[in-house]
Amino acid sequence: MGDFLFRAAEGRQRPLGTRRTAFLFGLLLLLGSPSGVFAATPALISDNPAYVPSELDLGVGIQDWYYRESAGDMDNAALLGGHLRTISYWGPVILGADISYMGSFSGQYTGAEIFTGTPVKINMAETVFQSAAHLGLLVLNTPEDWLGLWVSYGYHQQIWMTPAQSGGYEENYQIPYLGVTFYNQNPLSGTPWSFYEEGGYRTGLGPSMSVTPSAGQTIPAGTFNLGSAWDVHGLVGVRYLFTPHFGLYLSGNYSYWAFSQSTNTLTGGSKQFFEPSSLTTYFGAETGVTLEY
Repeated sequence: MGDFLFRAAEGRQRPLGTRRTAFLFGLLLLLGSPSGVFAATPALISDNPAYVPSELDLGVGIQDWYYRESAGDMDNAALLGGHLRTISYWGPVILGADISYMGSFSGQYTGAEIFTGTPVKINMAETVFQSAAHLGLLVLNTPEDWLGLWVSYGYHQQIWMTPAQSGGYEENYQIPYLGVTFYNQNPLSGTPWSFYEEGGYRTGLGPSMSVTPSAGQTIPAGTFNLGSAWDVHGLVGVRYLFTPHFGLYLSGNYSYWAFSQSTNTLTGGSKQFFEPSSLTTYFGAETGVTLEY
């Protein structure tokens, strides 16, 4: 017999061609997938397709933050932070977003007083804000490995502050960026455990650093245009699911930002100031809850 489409409104049947039936059957499969359109579509490279759940992570962490200028100044601080991430899989397409904020609860600047060159060691504070949107592909989809690659457009901001009574000022690094990242998950078959790894590279788009002196300071206010900014970062983690949809995770991470010397100068009194090249690193641990769906 031929293929049929039932028309309930007229209570009768009419034959369809094989191509139309195949098209409708495929459309129904897509629309009826458990996590929305395309959720059941195989990955681009897939020897043994397996369902990859979308995830929402909410965590807190502690970081050891370190800053060093080529001119010799150094800063170190301990940071507490919060992190929200969402990753959704639409077949081979990955959509995601990250947002995090970290603030110091201890910090110290070691260097020299700008005008006199006198060595100083004073308290300082640091905040770091990051946000990014991700678009990528699931390039490997097997029961043992879920490997995704994505491109990110993001924003990295770090604000360094010293007290006004110590001749203080603020440095505000503002770094829009493009990045490429891999994210690999390794479920342990038959157990609630899984491991995951992530690593990537970011390059700044028009990076800058603005200076705001405390009241009465002779340090010039203004913005330095940095020659370049780039970052490498990575993490490893473990996740335990108490139910198919709820679990806890623990991860360790590392990030390395490099900023080149400013391409412009600022004038303060009879002196010209430039921002020397510098690097920022931080590493630490994060824990939180995962919701999978």
